Amino acid sequence: MKLSHEAGSRSAGPIWGIALGLLLTAAGVAILCDAKLTAYGSMLDESMAVGSLLIGIFATIYSAHELRRR
Repeated sequence: MKLSHEAGSRSAGPIWGIALGLLLTAAGVAILCDAKLTAYGSMLDESMAVGSLLIGIFATIYSAHELRRR
């Protein structure tokens, strides 16, 4: 019986997830700092920054959990 779901690398996904999560978190912090420190920052900038932060933190934590579980 062929187990095709076990053929690939098991650790590549969580490592890319951690990298993506850290990138999104850094982008969220940068956007939030830009929105707070400049006079022309809008509510859209703050919403986008908070959304990016939340997705980045969630992706990082979930990927680290999956990497540790394996």
